[in-house]
Amino acid sequence: MKRVLFMAALSAMALAGCVNEDLNNEEAQEIMRFDAPALMQSRTNFLGEISGVKYPEAEWFTVYCKSYKGAFKGWESSTEESDYFASEGEVAKSGHSVGAGKYWATDVVHYWPEVEFNLAFAAYSPAVLTTDPTSIAHTEKGLQIKGFKTEPTSDAQYDLMFSNRKYDLNKSTNANAAVPLVFKHALTSIVFSSQKSSADVNYEITDLTVNGWFVQQGDFNQNITETLSGDVYSETEAPQWENLVPATQEIMYEPSFAHFSVPVEAPAQFTSGTSALLLIPQDVPADASVTVYYDKTTNPGTASEKTLSTSATIKLSDFAYEESGVVHKVDKWEMGKRYVYRIAFGQNTRIYFEPAVTDWIQEPTLIYTIQ
Repeated sequence: MKRVLFMAALSAMALAGCVNEDLNNEEAQEIMRFDAPALMQSRTNFLGEISGVKYPEAEWFTVYCKSYKGAFKGWESSTEESDYFASEGEVAKSGHSVGAGKYWATDVVHYWPEVEFNLAFAAYSPAVLTTDPTSIAHTEKGLQIKGFKTEPTSDAQYDLMFSNRKYDLNKSTNANAAVPLVFKHALTSIVFSSQKSSADVNYEITDLTVNGWFVQQGDFNQNITETLSGDVYSETEAPQWENLVPATQEIMYEPSFAHFSVPVEAPAQFTSGTSALLLIPQDVPADASVTVYYDKTTNPGTASEKTLSTSATIKLSDFAYEESGVVHKVDKWEMGKRYVYRIAFGQNTRIYFEPAVTDWIQEPTLIYTIQ
């Protein structure tokens, strides 16, 4: 599933000119607003992983906008094309409302231009990239981010997303309509789950770390190819990460989660939401491993109950899944995909698959059993 962000301009009367910051006649103007289809409780500023298909009210995003006459001929090539917003993009913030609707709006108030002008939009989220990339821009190739770096702790990570383009929109046809921008994940997602084979022994996972020589920095290129055949414009998109910077030292990621009692009925994830790891797509490092710390309680609820605190370190390359009788391993983490690594306790060696209703592309669950 894809995340859809609706950008709606509420119309009233016509506006003379493209941009008007005089709000004395606000009700008589066509003010451009950005519409949130639903609300969501999550962290403010940067929210970590965004779950589901609803864009959270607390988040901010950056919007680019071009104005031009005639049909769209490309981000830098349309007739009388110019930046309608600031060339570096403008931040849209929530907190504005009209009636029962909640909206984002830019600090500088914008309006739909006169009918002879069309608009093209593109956006990325979140607006605040705390790792300070070298540069961020939207060009004829789409979103370009240089020097993006992921954070080593899950609480500091966020779900980098980029939108498709919407173009040939104008006051005559779109001032009262919602304009969908579809956001896509630029990173890869990793989560962990667990299950035990017997109710006779209790396992409680107390901590977990992921170690390896991970790539933490690179350049994102939306990689749009524009084509103009006569007056007909089209574009294709092949987003990719480039100029990956090799790790110079081993990195330790530590997802944050409460102590987790391993279930026997069905597998469950114990890292989810902001605890999911969000990484630059890359080859799985050969040395990458997960260390799980857990308490093992035998004969629970009896006089002979005994608890042992221990740990196990497992290479990610030792996790596997079976499909049509063939055992598979994952050696590459791809953009927009989620990988579930399951730590199983006991003799149960069944291969589980864990589909999820999520906007991430769900991969088969990889499993390792601790005997």
